[in-house]
This record gives sequence, C-alpha cells and structure tokens, in this order.
Amino acid sequence: MKQMNLNYKLFFKYILFHTNQVFLKYLYRSDKNTNIYITENNFYYLTLHIKLSSLFYSTQLTEIFSYEIPFNKNINKNDQNISLINNSILVYNFHSILFQQRFFLFVISNTKQNIKKNNINWNSLNSITELFLNANWLEREVSELHGIFFSNKKDLRNLMLTYGDTSAPMRKSFPSIGIKEVFYDSTTDLLIQNPVSIQF
Repeated sequence: MKQMNLNYKLFFKYILFHTNQVFLKYLYRSDKNTNIYITENNFYYLTLHIKLSSLFYSTQLTEIFSYEIPFNKNINKNDQNISLINNSILVYNFHSILFQQRFFLFVISNTKQNIKKNNINWNSLNSITELFLNANWLEREVSELHGIFFSNKKDLRNLMLTYGDTSAPMRKSFPSIGIKEVFYDSTTDLLIQNPVSIQF
C-alpha cells in the first residue's frame, strides 16, 4: 500500500517534470487523499492520463461539485497561494477501488469564453463523458445548478429546471428576493401568487 502511494506521487511528479504548466499546486495530504490544483486548459489532458494509464487501473469518477468563493476585497494578493480570477472552483473526485485511495482535481477556471446564452457569459470546460460514462449525469447537474457550460457535450437536457431557464440556483448571485410562488388553490378555483418567504 505504501508503494502505491509513492507511485501516485511519482506519477504526478513525472507529469509535472515533462509539462511544468499542468499543475498550479500539488498537495499530498495523507495516505488516502491527494489534492491537485490545475487550470482548465490542462484538465482534459490530465483526465486522459487518469483514464488510460495502467497506474490508475480501476479508477472511477465518483463526484463532481462546484463551489463559489465570495469575493473579498480585504484579502491581499500575497496572502493567496493561488490567484483566483474567477470565484468558482470545480472539484472532480476520483477513487481508486483497487488501492482504496482518493484524489481530488481542483479545476480553477481562469478564463471566460464568450459563450452567450441569453446575454449571460458562461464558464466553459471540456466534457469528460467520453472517458467516464457517469460524468454525463454529474456534468448536467453542475451545469444546471452552478451555471458552468461543458463544451463538446452531446446531452444537454435539464434535470430539474425548466427549459429556457438560464438561472443558476446554487450561485450566490441567484436572486432570492422578488420571486413569486405560483400555485393553484382548489378551494377558491384561482391561481395565487405569493412572494417567496424563507421564514416558516
């Protein structure tokens, strides 16, 4: 087991040695978890290595999630280890079943492509559905809830939101005031509109 952990470290260092622009930062947290920070330009290249390399045999994609970092003007640029131009980070969770080890790819999107959907600029990232089949559902979920567009993706169906709705409910910029709840009251036979309230 220790030898496999060393091989993981050597593999990532091998990629870093041959292409030094792949990683922004590499953190080896423990025997079971590894964190890798990469840019969106090198994401597909590294994922292809994970899929095709014999070292990553029986590696599965288990989770894709995105989170937003609130922009704080009081933080000095010298205090941050990684300069974040965009405030959303996409995390891919891979798990090696054979060796019981997880590693996380933190994809930091530092460029915005001008993909406009109803005059809204969306972040773009290459889809990995051809490499991992379960990425189809996970990418649809992240795309719908967090507003991240995946290029070269064939399945663009919505999971929960109505078609034509370009809002991203999990983003902090999503409006929570001014939205009205519309429902049908069977006792009065009317459509009723009430403002949405968080209180119970």
